[in-house]
Amino acid sequence: MTASGAGSPAAGGAAAGGPGAGGPGRATRYERSARFWLRAYPRRWRERHGEEALAVLLDLEPPRAVPDGARPVPGIGAREAWGLVRAGWALRRREHPPLGRWLLYRVFDARLPARYWWWVADDIHGALYPWRVTATSLGTAVAVLYGWPVLGHVLFALDVSSPAGWLVVVWVVAFALGGIVFRRSHVERAWRKHVLDGHIPVDPPRSAGA
Repeated sequence: MTASGAGSPAAGGAAAGGPGAGGPGRATRYERSARFWLRAYPRRWRERHGEEALAVLLDLEPPRAVPDGARPVPGIGAREAWGLVRAGWALRRREHPPLGRWLLYRVFDARLPARYWWWVADDIHGALYPWRVTATSLGTAVAVLYGWPVLGHVLFALDVSSPAGWLVVVWVVAFALGGIVFRRSHVERAWRKHVLDGHIPVDPPRSAGA
């Protein structure tokens, strides 16, 4: 199922949770379920088409039998949910940069080609972006701390000791605190480098203006 059709007055009424959607209470529960499964789509797609897709989903909801006067089970059915997830992740996969370019972007903060700039904008929009930057930096630092002794011994027969465990703990705490303190500057810097320099016509991320 692909939720990208055009809306209609009937769809708008269903999205508003009117009587045509089965009552305000049921419409609210169904809407929450629909919004949850629509999160499989990229953020930019949801901002542009999310309400329209939600209206279509609510409008096309089939009536359900109610045996013995029991309340119908709210929410998107398993088949519809799987269709949304499959279509949403297929779109994400098409827009995602290949592994090599993604590693260069994530580890070395390299700018991606223009065809991936919209994906970068969505990535920076994400609420977890500062933590991804922090986790990547921490992982790189730990890999260097533990990888260099191994490489030095294998390649150059150097006896380099691995760092003590307490030092790694200090690094983890320091990077975690840095991710909290500098999360806004991480987003602003990335937005200037990857989006503004590329002249992508999108709004600034909410986390940067909060």
